[in-house]
Amino acid sequence: MKIEVENVSPVERKVTIEVDPDRVAKELEQAYVSLGRRAKLRGFRPGKAPRKVLERHFRSEVESEVAEKIVQATFAEAVRVEDIDVVAPPHVSISEGVAEGKPLRYTARVEVKPRLQPKDYRGLSVTRKPPSVTDDQIAAEITRIQDAMAQLVPVEGRFDAQEGDWATVDHEGTIEGMPFEGSRAEGVSVKVAPGSVSEGNLEALKGKKLGEVVEIEEPFAEDHRIEKLRGKVAKMKVTLKALKTRQLPQVDDALAKSLGVEGVETLEQLRARIRADLQKREERRAENELRDALVKAALEKNEFEVPPALVERAIDAMLEGAAERFARQGLDIRNLQLDFARMRGDLRDQALLQVRGRLLLEAIADAEKIEVTDEDVQAEITRLAGELGLPLAQAQQQMRSAQARDALKSKVREDKAMSVLSSAATIQEA
Repeated sequence: MKIEVENVSPVERKVTIEVDPDRVAKELEQAYVSLGRRAKLRGFRPGKAPRKVLERHFRSEVESEVAEKIVQATFAEAVRVEDIDVVAPPHVSISEGVAEGKPLRYTARVEVKPRLQPKDYRGLSVTRKPPSVTDDQIAAEITRIQDAMAQLVPVEGRFDAQEGDWATVDHEGTIEGMPFEGSRAEGVSVKVAPGSVSEGNLEALKGKKLGEVVEIEEPFAEDHRIEKLRGKVAKMKVTLKALKTRQLPQVDDALAKSLGVEGVETLEQLRARIRADLQKREERRAENELRDALVKAALEKNEFEVPPALVERAIDAMLEGAAERFARQGLDIRNLQLDFARMRGDLRDQALLQVRGRLLLEAIADAEKIEVTDEDVQAEITRLAGELGLPLAQAQQQMRSAQARDALKSKVREDKAMSVLSSAATIQEA
């Protein structure tokens, strides 16, 4: 087998391969033997049809399958022999196909990981905002908890709707005099507040009394999920049936105890727990911001191309992560009518930065001859178990696969490279 490798760019190689005629002939023979065992042809018992008969009936299929088999095998061999760090499937063009007594020639263009010689990554100057927790942050968190624990209770002593109330209504509507899907409903809850009906708000109820009917016009968006309603205007009659208001719980020991958090029985214990949690969050925020600042500073001193396939893969991972977050909330991202093409475009710069950072850290780890030991991996599993609140045995079970452990090793190696940047940097507090 002859192999020629051409550097098209720092992130693309053109690999030209010529496969010996003998290997082509051998693969053809094996293919026809295998076909002969299973082919059913009139006048021949299974396995007895001559090759010439098989060629007459199946030549194009066999040659196509043999070409694909040879390309897959020989390209893998060429990648191994030439030490090509492939990051995406190749684009193959066959110049001379499968034929008895002739070589198979093809060209494969493939994206590769750039080979970096990192420079000037020591002595970086960055700033960071140190972790800090204020009394205002704790108060805001208490307010958020109080708001989350609020309950809707019937309004007493008045019969007119005020802004901020929650109203129970019946409604019916028409478009061009005809009812439509969803036009009639009873016991619907809306908020007496500015905004659109589609958002659950109905300001027109303000000042109306129980039993009164409000007539409104509600336009439907051009991209509404129901095609028949797109761009139409509905005339709605809304009857006010009941009023409720949000009642906030008192900020006291009872509120703290009602949360069911282990070790939290009083308001002071709740404040202490919130402070501890916010401190951890702030420390993670400061660490992540420092990491981002160091990587960006190092990238400014190291310009290099990035394989487009890696950027697309990073975008895929971001979208998969978003889908998982939606799924945990009981939502299917496929049913949300999202513009995925626009989302991919919006994520591209972030993905490019992420990929460039990882490639540079990997190159720095190579330059620093950083190794990852089994002890390093075990320590990381132990740390993750503590952070996620998992039993150590469960965390170890989740990391048993080779793929999971390889990903963990890459992360540990990346963290060690970050330590090199951090320890050699000048870090000023913002």
